[in-house]
Amino acid sequence: MSGDATTHVQPLRTAVIGLGKVGDLHARAIVASEHATLIAVCDNDRERREAAARRFGVAPYESVERLLADESLDTVTIATPDHLHVEPALAAIAHGCHVLCEKPLAASADEAAQVVESAGRRGVWLGVDYNRRFGFGYRTAKELLDVGEIGALEYCLLRVSDATPPPSVARHRYVMFTTLLTHHLDLMRYFGGEICRVHATSGGDPSERLMRQVSISLKFASGAIGTIVAGYRDGQTRTAEWMELGGSAGSITVEDVTRRVIVSGLDPDCRRTLEPDPIPAGDPFFQTLTDHVQAFLQHVADGREPPVTGRDGLVSLQLAEAAIESLKSGHTIEVPAT
Repeated sequence: MSGDATTHVQPLRTAVIGLGKVGDLHARAIVASEHATLIAVCDNDRERREAAARRFGVAPYESVERLLADESLDTVTIATPDHLHVEPALAAIAHGCHVLCEKPLAASADEAAQVVESAGRRGVWLGVDYNRRFGFGYRTAKELLDVGEIGALEYCLLRVSDATPPPSVARHRYVMFTTLLTHHLDLMRYFGGEICRVHATSGGDPSERLMRQVSISLKFASGAIGTIVAGYRDGQTRTAEWMELGGSAGSITVEDVTRRVIVSGLDPDCRRTLEPDPIPAGDPFFQTLTDHVQAFLQHVADGREPPVTGRDGLVSLQLAEAAIESLKSGHTIEVPAT
């Protein structure tokens, strides 16, 4: 297990590495947390880092090395581009910082394992931002499942579509698995437990540079089954999701990350609906990120394991790579117990 049980009486001295839209949200969440103080921001883009430094009244840094050398930090959050997470994470861990990293934890499962192992050796907490767990829809569904509302889980269906990513993100043909779908593989584990078998298929034009439609079939160690259907669409304005959990005593439907939840019993005509706050304070999707950053900080301050761990980030990448292997080979992939 990474980290220790040390409780921090003083607010955690925290910095943000990477200052795009998501990094700015990290900074705002830290400023609003009673468990942390934002000390510095870091980005290799001068205009971005200086603007953020002025906005939050903190020190700007161009390099991670200088940030870690100059500041006495307890925690860093990392919101650099997807393929640039490992180096700052390892550097921060080496300096004894607890780390919350945006997903994916790394570009490969092997690299992710290095980060997880490094945090374990150094005795610091490592978290990965699978923020969907904090959305009204999925959070409510998990609470209902955990109290036995639909009995034992038998299946989980999840579909997701998103805008076609730009070339800076679409760095290889199978990028959907290692970026977008790490969220949804994590959700499958969140609801169904460990996954022991993966089989993936694809649709669309096989000559396209980027894989755009995929289906992943999963077998859980519990005996339940799961399916993810995903696709990219040119021009789509935001990610859209839907999930159904089927149990021995009914079903739970989630109408997107932050939308309503519908519960049905053994009589399909007997349904009840749970609605989110009709007047949210801001964008409800990005509020999930704020909630996760603040939950991570609270857990670290209390000396508790983060709500989403480095291991969660590692296993999601292992599952993504198993799906890619299945797609390439045409075979079902057995996933070793971790």
